[in-house]
Amino acid sequence: RFQARYEPYTSWPNSLTPPISCSSSSSSDRPLRIGYISADFFTHSVSYFIELPLKLADRARVFNVCYSNVARPDARTATFQAYADKWVNVYGKEAQAVAEQIRSDRIDILVELTGHTAGNRLDVMALKPAPVQVTWIGYPNTTGLRTIDYRFCDAKVDPEDTEQKFTETLVRLPNTFLCYSPPREAPEPSKRTPAIENGFVTFGSFNNFAKFNDKVLKLWTCILKLVPGSRLLMKCKPFACPHMRTKVLRRFELAGIDKRRIDLFPLLPSTREHLTLYSMVDISIDTFPYAGTTTTCEAMYMGVPVITLRAQGEDNHAHNVGCSLIANIERLRPLIANTPDEYIAAAVRLARDVKRLDQIRKCLRSEMLKSPLCDGETFVQNLEGVYHNLWAKYCKDQLGKSAEDDTAAIENDSSNAETTAAAVAAV
Repeated sequence: RFQARYEPYTSWPNSLTPPISCSSSSSSDRPLRIGYISADFFTHSVSYFIELPLKLADRARVFNVCYSNVARPDARTATFQAYADKWVNVYGKEAQAVAEQIRSDRIDILVELTGHTAGNRLDVMALKPAPVQVTWIGYPNTTGLRTIDYRFCDAKVDPEDTEQKFTETLVRLPNTFLCYSPPREAPEPSKRTPAIENGFVTFGSFNNFAKFNDKVLKLWTCILKLVPGSRLLMKCKPFACPHMRTKVLRRFELAGIDKRRIDLFPLLPSTREHLTLYSMVDISIDTFPYAGTTTTCEAMYMGVPVITLRAQGEDNHAHNVGCSLIANIERLRPLIANTPDEYIAAAVRLARDVKRLDQIRKCLRSEMLKSPLCDGETFVQNLEGVYHNLWAKYCKDQLGKSAEDDTAAIENDSSNAETTAAAVAAV
């Protein structure tokens, strides 16, 4: 029904756009014009994964245009603006006007980074202002729009045999579909895992509260019961409300956990304070079936190992994101659980090995920075290669259509000629 409200463009270029010759648009002839449209070019989870493709772009291969739908720009917005080859503010503009702007900019591949989340411009994508359109990063499911051709993922988050339905064609990037750029204001990890001084292990989760559910509660309470004296630290926006804190603590009490073992923190004023709180956490335990993404990267960057659960039965992108991220760091791969029992066992086993926790704390950041998860140069090179492959495919398809049209025209002319000759002969 949403798509039906829009009449997508069906040809590129048009009267507003200088012709783009597919036959002369190989990677050696000109940089591709890549458009990124998003409401998240500010201090937002998505921003930590789009920074490097802009910052490390090879200008001989791509020309990046950012279409910003940001409501409240901040310092990171200014950073992104400096990285972009062209910056266009589209906040508050009508979809048709934005689409015309994109067409006039001669964008070859338009990438939307928001999906069905706040501030999205799927109305623009529905108009198909670019010949090739992609969805990436900001939403863990299909957009459902037939005008979006591809969805970027990887082989771990969306395996070849996935049964999850997408209207887009999946394009699996090498190694990982995300490349993390740590915040500049991040403090150093604490020198020792806190359990050494505390005398008890602290589990933690800084995920959005919407990801907390009864199945998660069940496994977390099992872990707390099997690790005597352990604590759980949760941090999220709703805990600024006393009623919400009381409600959550009551849920743990009903599950048999003393509320005094649970620490609830609201959002903190700055990114640095937020990350510093990881100095109180020994082990991060992931949520499911909607796993953490930015929170998982932040935990590992602060030296905190993360235990995650792979999707059970039917694969699910949102569930498998943790697996995709953690698999990039060899030391942490044993913390990817295949079943709920394995999830519990991994948490308990690690909690009983404080020496191992301390070793992880000391080396996890450096190992993460050397991994594909933070190897921006390789990631961006691969990404730009994918863009050129997609464009080459589009050009090949267009040339094929052109050849078919030419053949059809010739056959039609030939048929007309035969009909005319027959008519002349009859006379």
